[in-house]
Amino acid sequence: MIPDKVIYTDGRDVTVTDSALKVKNTAYNISGITKMCLWTIKPQRWPAVLLLLLGIAGLVCGWMGLLPESMNMNTNSGVINSNTLALWIGAALTVIGIIALVVAKERYAVRIATAEGEKNAVVSYKREYIAQIVDALNKAFSFNTTQNTFASSQPSGYTTSTSTSGKSYVTIKE
Repeated sequence: MIPDKVIYTDGRDVTVTDSALKVKNTAYNISGITKMCLWTIKPQRWPAVLLLLLGIAGLVCGWMGLLPESMNMNTNSGVINSNTLALWIGAALTVIGIIALVVAKERYAVRIATAEGEKNAVVSYKREYIAQIVDALNKAFSFNTTQNTFASSQPSGYTTSTSTSGKSYVTIKE
């Protein structure tokens, strides 16, 4: 049995060989992958925008004094003005919304399609890392197709030719 030729490895979880993509404990046969690409996963920013808008609304209400005095809170240490509380809560929500917008980053994935469906095999914040894996998979696909072409033997009297479009044709010698 001939060992698989390693095309790419990150030294930990991902290994691309001439016959399989291995991610942690899962292996995907190269011949079973029908489609693959570098996929960009956009972050959900609407919760951060909602927090930001609520914070700005609280700041405006507190600054303009729009909340009535009947909403003031009585505590053991005295009365807390509702407008002052709205200012503080609005400022906190605004800061949290801004931080959430800054922290939300795009992620990248090796998206593959198999007989079981499409899935993100490897996900990372580093585009270059995912691009290296996709390039290695492209090499594995080309290695796998050339290996299959040379492995298939034709009976005597048959020849294989390749057109400019990349398709292989079998012709019969007479």
